[in-house]
Amino acid sequence: ALDRVMARESSNGTFGLWGVGGEDVWLDAFAMDFLTRAREKNFAVAQKGFDIGLDHLRNALVNASAVTPETASGLAYAAYVLARNGRPVMGDIRYLAETKLADFASPLAKGQLAGALALLGDKTRATTTFATALNALDAARDDGYSRPDYGSKLRDSVALLALLAESN
Repeated sequence: ALDRVMARESSNGTFGLWGVGGEDVWLDAFAMDFLTRAREKNFAVAQKGFDIGLDHLRNALVNASAVTPETASGLAYAAYVLARNGRPVMGDIRYLAETKLADFASPLAKGQLAGALALLGDKTRATTTFATALNALDAARDDGYSRPDYGSKLRDSVALLALLAESN
C-alpha cells in the first residue's frame, strides 16, 4: 500500500487517485496522513517523497489567498498533518482558527484545526475550536450531496472523537 501511494505522488508533492499527481489538497493531506501514521509505526517511507509531500502541504496552506468551500477542508487537513509532523505554521493556523473558522463548513475541518493547535501546544485555542467543531457537528445534516472532503456526519463524528483522543 505504501509503494502504491508513493507511486502516485508527483514531483511537486501532489497525489492522484488513479495516477500520478492531482489538484486536490484534501487528497494530498489524506495521503500524507496515511504516510505519517505508517512512519509512526516504523514502516519505511521514502524520505525525499515524504518531504516533498509535506512541502506541498505547507505551500498550499501559506499561499492560500482565501478560504472557500472548495478549499477549506484541504487547508484544515493540511494544517493538522503539518502539525503532526512537527512542521507547524502556527501563525497561519491561529489566523484560520481566530478569523476564518466560520468559513470551514464541516465539523471535521474545524476539528482538524483544533487538533493542529493542540499538537502545537496551544491548548486554550484548541479547546475553544474543538467546542466550535462539536457545536457544528450537532447542527450538521447530511443532504445527500457529496462534499469536497468526501465526508458525512457519521465520518465527522468518528473523526472528531479520534482527534479529541489524540489531542488529550
